[in-house]
Amino acid sequence: MRFKKFLLFGLLIVGLTIAFAAEKTTLYYTTLFHSGDAQAMEKIVQRINQESEDMYVILVQGAWENYYAQLINQVVAGNAPQVGIVHSNMFPSMKDALTPLNASPAGDLLAKAGFSREDFYTDVWDSSTFDGQHYGIPLDTHMWAMWYNKDIFEEAGLDPDDPPTNAAELEYAAQKIKEAGYYAVHFAEDGVARKLMRAWYIFYWQLGGELFDGNYTKATFNNEKGLQALEYLVNSVQEWNWNIPGSDGFKQFAAGELGILFAGNWYYYSAENAQINYGVAKIPTIFNSPATWGNSHNLVIPKQATSNPQIYEQSMELIRRITELSYMWGMFGGHSPAYNESRNSPELLNSPVWRKSLNVFSLMAEEGYLHYPPNHPKAAELENAIQVHVQQAYNGTLTPEEALAKAEEECNRILSEE
Repeated sequence: MRFKKFLLFGLLIVGLTIAFAAEKTTLYYTTLFHSGDAQAMEKIVQRINQESEDMYVILVQGAWENYYAQLINQVVAGNAPQVGIVHSNMFPSMKDALTPLNASPAGDLLAKAGFSREDFYTDVWDSSTFDGQHYGIPLDTHMWAMWYNKDIFEEAGLDPDDPPTNAAELEYAAQKIKEAGYYAVHFAEDGVARKLMRAWYIFYWQLGGELFDGNYTKATFNNEKGLQALEYLVNSVQEWNWNIPGSDGFKQFAAGELGILFAGNWYYYSAENAQINYGVAKIPTIFNSPATWGNSHNLVIPKQATSNPQIYEQSMELIRRITELSYMWGMFGGHSPAYNESRNSPELLNSPVWRKSLNVFSLMAEEGYLHYPPNHPKAAELENAIQVHVQQAYNGTLTPEEALAKAEEECNRILSEE
């Protein structure tokens, strides 16, 4: 008898829970976040679900490698999530699968959400506007800075409060760190091909180079500047022995074996967990002008299988709530929120992540360091063609001249195909 009472009570609780959930609209939100980024976004969605009386968000994330292809397939199949994430440089290839926010089946969603260009980093806002149609709400701007081990600096006789700002200072610091028995510099996070390409981008952009002509008819990097930039990257391991090919800078830094690491703002929690006495500084201006690799995540509404205005309004409401909580994206993900109110929120400005790292990244964004990767419909193919050859040069299987020639040939072939 007692068991039956407990069973009836349990069924009643389940029934009430289902009824309560049924009163809320379920929205699917898909991202390509993983690791610390995924955990940070989980905190934001949990907060929304806890506080929301009208929606319940199901978060799906982590499929970096095939995320964009999957999202397009979902749109074509008519089962797209209500909200997704798109990098700024991916809009040219993704915009046809997205809802223009200022011209949706529910009308101007930007106006309904109360968002305007002046509320965000304007360059990030502009990156999602094409022919008068606006496709995304900027979540952040993210980029690489220079992380350095203060204890190694002291042991090497360097000032931990005065990190390198130019080529001469970097080369001096690298030599002193080597003499102290440590890996000196790693320019490319974990050293995978796309990270090595980003390091080369930085040097090439600092020389004033452009990767492609204005209309993306041909590659424009196989030149003196491109060669100078690639030789600098290659020489760091092949000639100067600042590190070794195939190494993982993330692991070296976390183990206290590396003096200087070029890495993104997302490295904050890894550095904290490793209990490294670290500093963060702007990317040194090694060549002519300041520049760093960067990109931005944007919140988007994929095209839906329905023209029901309510779905689009609910999707935009979810975007609005994520945006207003994006100071948490800074606090727990280490990214610089693109939304001005979030970036200037007391919660973020008084947080350890702002004091120890994020203030540097935000300053670089404000000072114009940020350069985007290629923003072409075939951007992924073009970068794949570049990164494999940059990696081969770094590893010593191709000369820098050979690597640039092969990358140029492959990129031009990709651009020539309809």
